[in-house]
Amino acid sequence: MPPPDAGVTATSPDGGAPGLDPEGDAGSIDAGPPDVGAPVGGTDPVTVDAGAPDSGSLDGGAVATGPDGGAGPGATDGGAPGWTVVAREDFEALDPGAPAWSPDLVPDDGPFSDAGLYFTLRGVVPPTAFRISQPLGAGGWLTAESYTRDSATTFADLVSVVPDPSGAANHALRICSPRHTDATVIRSTSPLPERYRISLRVGFPQFGDGQGLNGYQGGETAGPWWPNDSALAQNGFYWLTILDAEPRPHNNTYIHHHRKVVMDSDNNNPPWMEIFDGKGFTPSGVHPLMMIALDGRTPGPEPTGNPFLAYSGGVLQPSSADGAPIRAVDAYVPDTWYHASIERDGAVYTMEVSGRFQYGGDTTYRVRVDAAEHCLWHYPRTAAEAAGAAACVDEGSYPELGPAFPPWPAGGTWPDWFMFGDPHVNYYRGEVLYDDVTLEVWSG
Repeated sequence: MPPPDAGVTATSPDGGAPGLDPEGDAGSIDAGPPDVGAPVGGTDPVTVDAGAPDSGSLDGGAVATGPDGGAGPGATDGGAPGWTVVAREDFEALDPGAPAWSPDLVPDDGPFSDAGLYFTLRGVVPPTAFRISQPLGAGGWLTAESYTRDSATTFADLVSVVPDPSGAANHALRICSPRHTDATVIRSTSPLPERYRISLRVGFPQFGDGQGLNGYQGGETAGPWWPNDSALAQNGFYWLTILDAEPRPHNNTYIHHHRKVVMDSDNNNPPWMEIFDGKGFTPSGVHPLMMIALDGRTPGPEPTGNPFLAYSGGVLQPSSADGAPIRAVDAYVPDTWYHASIERDGAVYTMEVSGRFQYGGDTTYRVRVDAAEHCLWHYPRTAAEAAGAAACVDEGSYPELGPAFPPWPAGGTWPDWFMFGDPHVNYYRGEVLYDDVTLEVWSG
């Protein structure tokens, strides 16, 4: 979510109990797949598979699942190479708990964090706030990280298990931000393994519609980090994302500087992106789905973070660093489920999403990106991968930070962490559902 201007969110004027009322409703609206893409500028081929949404298996091996209502470890038949489920949460028996808030100690997560050097140089003082870090799932393999500025907000206001609105005999995890200064992400408790696939279902979002108040109550700003920016210009959520640092809620600038690959939606008004409608690109900020990799060849502006390599129209679009428009793959429909996954094999990331879209109908979008070839932001996790990323090294400095914070130091390594939800403590108001979060590793 790159803000058109560098600005921040103030607390909502609503002084009542958390929750989305009709006046501040999160603003959903009722709602020929692209051709196979050729390589762009000699890059790795980028494809999109059209057809009905995949109900379970994904390219690269069969999903080892258990009976409905839960899945546990399971190797592929006969010990043949393939995917093995190592953790899965379907939220049928999950009790999120009722943990108490702790004062926000304003974690020192680097120069773009809430009290990081970039903001202290601007005189920003983080607001009084509160945090919860709550283990979830078998063995605590998931962690919920929540933030609020109102201690009267309960954890259940932000994280709860609810019936499936599709009418299926099923439950799902509801992530809700009653105010735009609330935030919750679900993350991997530990960094991801060497070769992995993380998948989930995501659906029924109510995080604005790129029109009017865009899901807000009116008057919200992005302060104190960007006090002159209206939060109403952008509202959204993260479908599934890989970060280079342990995920937790922060200001929007921090999150933008730590993404590797992203599937997210940012309903924006006035629109600053284009959506592929099956024939061409149309300017629109209504329910976009972005599938992007972060271009590490050059650091982006400090307020917004790295430029995008966006997948749309069947190809990996040119980098926004080169002045190319930011393009979404399609527009989501707010009353249905989608299946999303991110896979990593060596330096190659594969993002995939299936479901019913506004323009493509029932289809699957899939993009494979070679991180080494494209210098995707902070992709090395090991010394060997760092050695292969010599062409990506940038030991210069950000204009306002100086040499103590080079964008890409030689030999640098950064683990992969996944997250989904609403990570911004100064933007986004609404709710969204998730289900069937599954972590697989390659066996054999």
